[in-house]
Parts: sequence; structure tokens; C-alpha cells
Amino acid sequence: MALPKEFYDLYSEPMIAKFMATVGPDNRPNVSFVASIDTWKPESDFLIFGEFLMVKTQENLKHNKKVGLLAVNLGLSFAQAIGDFNGDWVNKGPYFDKISYNDMFRYNAYTKIRKAGTIAVKTSYPRDQIGKLTIVKELVSVKTRMRRFRDGAGVEIPLTVKKKYDQMPAIKAIAYIPEGEAYPFVSPAMSVYPVDRRSLAFAVSSYNTDLARLKDGQHVAVMVLTMDPIVYQVKGTVDSFNGKFGRIVLTEAFSSSPPLAGKKIA
Repeated sequence: MALPKEFYDLYSEPMIAKFMATVGPDNRPNVSFVASIDTWKPESDFLIFGEFLMVKTQENLKHNKKVGLLAVNLGLSFAQAIGDFNGDWVNKGPYFDKISYNDMFRYNAYTKIRKAGTIAVKTSYPRDQIGKLTIVKELVSVKTRMRRFRDGAGVEIPLTVKKKYDQMPAIKAIAYIPEGEAYPFVSPAMSVYPVDRRSLAFAVSSYNTDLARLKDGQHVAVMVLTMDPIVYQVKGTVDSFNGKFGRIVLTEAFSSSPPLAGKKIA
């Protein structure tokens, strides 16, 4: 069955934020910025993507082929999906060529893909919209309520990383594995804001109600993509969550941008 038109159109847009969540051998989520995710043909029921700077994601796909996907464009329209990597890496052919000749990869030495593969979309979710006023209201609420979390819990991340999560004009996303489910899921979470260098506060909003499924102690991965563009990923556990508001106590931080893509920095 062909992908829904609104979903297909969004994932066909070039130069937008596209994320892929995977599951590690430890059954914990990982999330990567995978700008190469693209559509094939309107009648197709799969997506294509290219491998570049995907160190942890590629390792995870060897262990577990289940993925969660999120695409967010400049107008803050987004769509999610879950699916399975088909394990069909190729370094030539039509899928490889389509991605390689995309302007983002064609003229940049850092982003030349090494191989391409396909993702069978199991479920695509309706396209939705994040309101800019909603983001402002969320951040004000989070900043007001997070004061109770100042207890120094968590691993300290570099100040440069914290400052990226401070930014409002940035795409932030939380990846997790819903309790009792096999597929990872990734949701936009624009309200994510640092409590300090050891934890992040977040709120559930009208556009990401699925995050209400999170439980205290659950492992999550949080990515930020700024307009620079600079990408970082932090990992941690959910804490003090009441179904609407909580924090993530940090355990690790990684650079996801060249030349240090995949490097652990905390």
C-alpha cells in the first residue's frame, strides 16, 4: 500500500530535520539526525536512506532492524512512522544514486554517503503541526516549574552542549521505547530545556501526547538540531514525571556533527 500523500510529501522535502531512532543491544534507544531519509515513488510503501556519520545507528541496525522516524520541516509540520530496515545495503544503483545526487550530499565532503538502504514502513502517523506560540508558552511553563529540580543529579555535560539545548529556534526530539512495545518511537519535544548541566526538563504538549506514556526510570535519548546546523544527543532516564511534566537525568552526551560525529563527550 502506498504511503499517505501528506506523509510522502513531507518526507520528500529536502534539507529538513529527519531523525531515526534505533534500539541498542542493551535495549536502550538511540536517535540520529539522518537527513538522507527520502521517498522513492508515490506508489511505494518504503523509504530510502543513505549511510553517513551513522556510527551507533549502523551498529544498532545489525542487532535490531526496528526503527522510529520523525521528519520536521521549517514550517514545523511533522510526521512520524515506525518500520523495519530491510538489511539491503547497496553502494550503487538507483537508491544510492538518488541520495548521492541530492545537493546536500553531492557537494559536501563530510556528507558523501557510503551506501544506501530501505525502510519498510509498518505504520505512518497523521501529519501534524507545532504552533510557534505553543512553543513559547511551553518554555515559559517549563522554566517556571523546573526550579524544584535543582539537586545536582546526573552526569555533567559540556557547557557548549547545554547552550544548544537552551536555544528556542532549534528542533528537539525525544526517542524512547514504549512500554510493552518492540519499536522505538521518536517525538518532537520543543519544550526540552536544561535545568542545569546534569538534567533536562520537558513537558507533554498537544502535539506530542504520546510522551505521556513515559515512566520514571525509563531510558530516553534526546537530540537537538540547531540552525547552525549543530547536532548533539544526550541520554538519560525519566525522573519525577507526573504525566505532564518531568525531567531527564543525564547519563551520557555525544556529538553528532562532523568531524566528531558519534564521539562520546560526557
